[in-house]
Amino acid sequence: MPTLIEQLLAPYRQLNLSAFDNMKLLKGLLAEQQQPCQCFELQRQYEQQSRGYYCIEWQQTWIDCGWSNDYSASFSTMDAPSELQVSQAKEVEVPLLTLQQLSFMCMQYSHFDHC
Repeated sequence: MPTLIEQLLAPYRQLNLSAFDNMKLLKGLLAEQQQPCQCFELQRQYEQQSRGYYCIEWQQTWIDCGWSNDYSASFSTMDAPSELQVSQAKEVEVPLLTLQQLSFMCMQYSHFDHC
């Protein structure tokens, strides 16, 4: 994982957010650093069927945020998808949250994680 991404995500490593919330978190943290990114839903073969997964492209680095329906996902770097995959990808509109909003989102997860 790129150093900047590692540094940005370090305080949040103990959380297991949903794949969509992973995208919100990373997009918000990158925006705070004036680092634009794009969010996508791509398709991958899994157990003989096609499944969607969320990913972020930042400075030609691709970060897998988890399966689209995953409520407890983790980040990982991934190989760049093929041009065909990108052309068939769905660009996902992810709300841009402030650091305060991201903190509230993470607090909610921490609270419900322990209920």
